[in-house]
Amino acid sequence: MSLKKNDELILNIESLANTGAGVAHHEGQAVFVNGALPGERVEARIIKAAKTYCVARINNILEASPSRCTPRCKHFPRCGGCVLQHLQYPSQLECKRSEAEQVLRRISGIDFNVEKCIGMPEPWQYRNKAQLPVGVDASGNVVIGFYSQRSHDIIDTASCDIQGMDIAPYVHKVKQLIKETKTSVYDEIKHKGSLRHLMLRKSHKNGDIMVVLVINEPLKSPDVWRDELLKAGAKSLWLNVNNQKGNIILSNRCKLLGGDATITDSLCGVSFELSPLSFLQVNPTQAERLYQTAVEMASLSKDDTVLDAYCGIGIMTQLFARSVKKAVGVEIIPDAISDAKKSAAANGIDNADFIVGDCALELPKLIKEIGKVDCLVLDPPRAGCDPTLLEAIGNSDINKIVYVSCDVATLARDCGILSSFGFVPARTVCVDMFPQTKHVESVVCLMRKESNIGLSEW
Repeated sequence: MSLKKNDELILNIESLANTGAGVAHHEGQAVFVNGALPGERVEARIIKAAKTYCVARINNILEASPSRCTPRCKHFPRCGGCVLQHLQYPSQLECKRSEAEQVLRRISGIDFNVEKCIGMPEPWQYRNKAQLPVGVDASGNVVIGFYSQRSHDIIDTASCDIQGMDIAPYVHKVKQLIKETKTSVYDEIKHKGSLRHLMLRKSHKNGDIMVVLVINEPLKSPDVWRDELLKAGAKSLWLNVNNQKGNIILSNRCKLLGGDATITDSLCGVSFELSPLSFLQVNPTQAERLYQTAVEMASLSKDDTVLDAYCGIGIMTQLFARSVKKAVGVEIIPDAISDAKKSAAANGIDNADFIVGDCALELPKLIKEIGKVDCLVLDPPRAGCDPTLLEAIGNSDINKIVYVSCDVATLARDCGILSSFGFVPARTVCVDMFPQTKHVESVVCLMRKESNIGLSEW
């Protein structure tokens, strides 16, 4: 008997999905129960019934998990940022490890074994970037904050327990300036209005703040905005002009409004400059652990050559360069490569080269030009690697890959493809970059079977 909307039933929660929902089964059909935890027995009501699965809401918790805890944030679970605040942190880590292992095995067809997830001693106030939508509520009041779950309704707030900076002074100042300058607020339905997002970046090194105002139409009284936000503490102030409809926050059109063009930061002793479009992991403490894990996994020597695909601003490329003969980074964003070159020069690293280009197009050529590549580092966006790139890797003489991924499903897919060329996982680790949320970062070292290099070490 198939389930339908508003059906009520008692469910035993088996695991946690990558959405943060509890997973149960009823007569073979998967039921995702929002807010439920593994090991719990709940009374739930179906709120969505699809052909292959259902979504349910808890009516009553009949048997609570011993790992359930009181959420720290008053906006939980309405806010869409955190979905695991009701689960004790050690259990969050194990759920993420287990989910990653299951997804890797199911999609790739490979018998992955994922090590204990590397967590944080204090899993709060870690984010170095806040992206805050700006809107108007039903009463006409300006609201700035975070989207509620599965909607574009903005929760008006000037605080967040996972932000590593005090966002309140800037939220209050922006609201004040909207009123004083009579600046319009963006309406995403009508695609009209000026201010659509407030983005803040904080330097982990020295605490400097970069403010980016994302606008759809020209900002009124820009001099007033400049003076007031610099007075509020901004070290760098930018406009980002985004006239496109949709969910993409930043365009590539940036204009310096005041202060310095960049802010300085560092990870693992590598200093770099950050501009508005620079990609940087949002959790600097865990980013250092992630990069150190990747370098450790590669296990390279001073005679080796590393090729770092999707290198961003070149942090990992420079870290690898410290322990190898040569490191080459490839990235499609010109500003990121410019930042990487400046950073390498400032850090005194002269054995790292950086190339602007599409990895899928450049790497096959580079693999041939460089000759012997002892390790290929892959750190692609959420969509994973282009099939052309994976084929080029498979047809090369590369025997070792360190793959860093923010999406375990695409990692699993790509590992499955690489396995057809003889690559097998030697070691797999999860690093919790995003405590209290559903996300996790994974690092896999893949070795080609016939090379058999280093496999016995793990």
